[in-house]
Amino acid sequence: MQTTATTMTAQRCSLIVSVLGLTMVGLTPQSASAQAMALVASSGRAVVLQTFRAGQFVLDLAIAECRQSECPIEVRLRSGGRVIDHVTLPVAAGSQRVQAEIVEEVWGADTGLKAWATGEENDHVATVARVLRLAPQTTALLVSQQYGFEHVKRNHLVIVPRAGKLSIAWKVEEGAGPTWSATQVIRGQRGRRHEVVYLHGFYEPEEDAADRLDVARLSWDDASARLREAALPARSRPLYRLDLGTYDTAAQARQARSANFCLSPYWVLDASRFRAGGKATIGMLYASRALAEKTASALKKCQPGATASVVTWTAAP
Repeated sequence: MQTTATTMTAQRCSLIVSVLGLTMVGLTPQSASAQAMALVASSGRAVVLQTFRAGQFVLDLAIAECRQSECPIEVRLRSGGRVIDHVTLPVAAGSQRVQAEIVEEVWGADTGLKAWATGEENDHVATVARVLRLAPQTTALLVSQQYGFEHVKRNHLVIVPRAGKLSIAWKVEEGAGPTWSATQVIRGQRGRRHEVVYLHGFYEPEEDAADRLDVARLSWDDASARLREAALPARSRPLYRLDLGTYDTAAQARQARSANFCLSPYWVLDASRFRAGGKATIGMLYASRALAEKTASALKKCQPGATASVVTWTAAP
């Protein structure tokens, strides 16, 4: 039996805390227009959702004036109270009526953040932003959007203010089919710098085939003013795999996951990638051992007696 992308997404929106296993590290906006977010802006004006400080500039996440049936969602660069540049995000809102929603495990961003949502079902779009300190003199904004209903999709952008202008240092949008992606912020190896972890996966519709989940680290390159992408794991940057059991076939793993509500958020992965024995393994990948172990503990509360171990993964075969 084939499983639709919608069903798989719904299954993964349940129960286990830190499915992605990566958390924010000290990323708090300078201010947020909390009261204004629930209001409808008057005609011809933007709704400012959230405000961030970026050196001498201010960055606003805002919904611009509506144009017919679309209201562009923008990141605006302000100086001295004046908007001097802006970047329009890939997906527009259908109105300026906004409500807050909490980012959950499979949303596509750091869990626990507040996202700003408009519309319902196929018109639904939610946007979340967080500050990045890419270098001592370089502050950026990482923005993620989740949109759609039956086939939920996501996009991610890193927007950098430079010389009074905004530039896109990195951008990715999910492709067709049962795809999934997430961006998470981690502490970089250079003191206070931040790096982005990018997870992207494909929920395999075939019953006896494993899902595919890959992870990359994005780090700032001053010379090109871009983010460089490097695949993980690496010996200096291992990943931690939550191992919830291996099976002779992917079909058996899917059946075991379907029969156990506590396993529903996890992936059926190719065991040969991890030299885990068997054909398929149920689990998830993390950039932090502590968070992988936290999730293992949460699973055991959901299912007392469950077998869950954390394995360090330093290199692909």
